[in-house]
Amino acid sequence: MELTKPIKLGGIELKNRLVMAPVKTGYATVEGQVTEELIGYYLNRAKGGVGLIVLESAYVDPSGKEIPRQLGIYDDSLVDGLKRLVTPLQEAGSKVAVYINHAGRVANPMATKMPLIAPSAVMCPSIGVEPKAIEKEEIKKWQKAYVDAAIRAYKAGADFLEIQFGHGYLIHQFLSPHANKRQDEYGGSFENRIRFGIEILEEIRSELPGFPVIVRISAEEFVEDGWKLEDTIKLVKILEEKGVAAIDVSLGTICEAAPITMQTLGTKKGLSWDYAEKIKREVNIPVIAVGRINSPDIAEEILSKGKADLVALGRPLVADPLFLDKAVSGRFKEIRRCLACHQGCFDELRGGRRFGCNINPAVGRSDEIEIPKAENPGKKVFIIGAGPAGLEAAYTAAVRGHKVTIYDENEELGGQLIAASMPPYKEELMGIVEYYKEVLPKLGVEIKLNHRVTAEEVAQWEADAIIFATGGEPIVLSIPGLKEYGYMTAAEVLKEGKETGQTVVIIGGGLIGMETADYLSEKGKKVMVIELLDEVARDMGVFEKNLLMKRLKERDVEIYVKTKLKEVNKSLVTETLEGERNLPLPDTIVLSVGMRPNRTLYEEVKKFVPEEKLYLIGDAKEVRKIVHAISEGRNVALTI
Repeated sequence: MELTKPIKLGGIELKNRLVMAPVKTGYATVEGQVTEELIGYYLNRAKGGVGLIVLESAYVDPSGKEIPRQLGIYDDSLVDGLKRLVTPLQEAGSKVAVYINHAGRVANPMATKMPLIAPSAVMCPSIGVEPKAIEKEEIKKWQKAYVDAAIRAYKAGADFLEIQFGHGYLIHQFLSPHANKRQDEYGGSFENRIRFGIEILEEIRSELPGFPVIVRISAEEFVEDGWKLEDTIKLVKILEEKGVAAIDVSLGTICEAAPITMQTLGTKKGLSWDYAEKIKREVNIPVIAVGRINSPDIAEEILSKGKADLVALGRPLVADPLFLDKAVSGRFKEIRRCLACHQGCFDELRGGRRFGCNINPAVGRSDEIEIPKAENPGKKVFIIGAGPAGLEAAYTAAVRGHKVTIYDENEELGGQLIAASMPPYKEELMGIVEYYKEVLPKLGVEIKLNHRVTAEEVAQWEADAIIFATGGEPIVLSIPGLKEYGYMTAAEVLKEGKETGQTVVIIGGGLIGMETADYLSEKGKKVMVIELLDEVARDMGVFEKNLLMKRLKERDVEIYVKTKLKEVNKSLVTETLEGERNLPLPDTIVLSVGMRPNRTLYEEVKKFVPEEKLYLIGDAKEVRKIVHAISEGRNVALTI
């Protein structure tokens, strides 16, 4: 297996070719100090066998952080904490790289409470704040911040240093002709634009000659007047001459090409691997490939075809810290494969909530890689509903030693995930269902599909616990003429595959409504969306939404916001802020105005079963997202 072969970087041997890519967690303190939660999180990945762990981005100055609770390396007082993080990972068998960065114009002013800095006063669109151009006499100050941070990383006992030269952060801002408009020796020509980063590297190599340095780059910026592949090829050859140990190849910029940088759903999978291959042809030092490598098969293909020497997994190791352990033992199907959805990790963090994962409900918790056995195992647990909440509850209860039976009225597992996986680029959502299909039978879970449970049947059960994961049901609006004209629900279109006419009007522009528009317009349907609120897709992640809206625009999907459907008659009678407006009747009306909990069976059963035996989870409790459903399934099963 190529993944398990040792390799040397800068004279240090790694036991395998799996690298943990940096992913910000928000587990540090506001001051950037290491916490026990952060140590536990990384230690679980080390226990999973990762050869090299690149810690999350550590900011070299308080003006350069992106999130309120980001790992810091800007002061000597942080060294002891970093050592407390690095040492146990090394003891568990992993080498560790401290990854240093300053966000520049991408810094979060709400987190830093300081002015933004950049090589030039070019605003980052995703931040919306114009940065202050660094004065020439301040250049050495900001370079020194990197050098001092490198020295701290060395004192903390790290095996490697990784420096961010890409993703639109400060050094990359100097590299990019799009962001760098300087007229001095740090702007203009290629040689001038690379000077800021090269001088930092040279000073670090001078101060710490035996400390191996990995450089992370964006091989292509994907901005018309930005950094190009030919620039990268020239740069990596210089980096090799300067003694860099390896090149970590990524893509894009957080400012203008964030979906490519984040490798979100809707971007081309494998694009970054192809660029890594192009870089590998140009240098003789190891090259690391990254970007949606969520299965051992993909990792093996990249390595065996010589596209890269190592593979870096970020979110896939968030989703499953035992990725390598399962791969080595041939349990490929037991890996919880990252969905590239960003919902549980980036979107939660961005929204000021706890970093987690849609499909790994125990990220950062002590029970992440080993669920505790129940004090009284062998309980009979019945679960009604095989959507994400019910499936995770079944898994957790079975691992704890209980006898589990799960029922669903449909012919396959997955619940709402089946419909959610139908729109373009969403097929990977079914990966978690494939995982449950693999592991539940091995745990002795009895699965009964095409089985609609009745209250009379429940009355006959000898149950210790009954978990209702019956999901949600579509809300149907009471609109004059709608019932007579006829309609479908979004679930019927996506999950059941009902065929619409050529022209379709979707009532409701939330996540499901917009994904239904994406699904139908890709099939060549003429689609119109009517939304009551002033914005569509409010409940979607920002990167995924941007890509979706671009696709819908290209397909001429009409979107009406601040618009209410009042009546279906000889036309669609709508109400807007400007008054009544008539829109043409479509061949098909699709309702997507939300879901409500389906608690009918629960309400019947609780009339004759003690409530202490009954549990309500997922959308049956409250309609939310996958991350909440799976997490609730785990948490409820831990109490039984």
